[in-house]
Amino acid sequence: MAGAETETKGHQDPFVEARLEALHEIDTKLVSILDHSSSALENLTNLKKNASNPDKIAAIQKDFETDVQNFYRDLEYASINLKKEIKTLDDRSGKTDANGITMLPININRKATWAGRAKMETQVDELKQLLEKKTGTDSA
Repeated sequence: MAGAETETKGHQDPFVEARLEALHEIDTKLVSILDHSSSALENLTNLKKNASNPDKIAAIQKDFETDVQNFYRDLEYASINLKKEIKTLDDRSGKTDANGITMLPININRKATWAGRAKMETQVDELKQLLEKKTGTDSA
């Protein structure tokens, strides 16, 4: 009964608190990924609108590159830390902690991870081609 009273007053198990904080940070990065994606697409639109202004094109390209770099940085962070959280929960599952709580095992099935990677590579190639076409540069 004492455990139930502390739970209702907002006190969480330190393990649960740490997991919630880590998941909140991952969630924040995922939102940031969407923001960077939106900004990158906006920059591509601006690139088309300002195709005749070389000064603006250079600034827009720089902003686009920054957005893409930040996108991949946050994606990497979210991916790595989500895998760490899954491992932490997997390591703890089936074991009883000091409070007598046993976590049930979780099942995570990976399905066609190659499809997501191939799709991403295709989209990046298309973005490169579009950017080269709009700026008149050739990366080869």
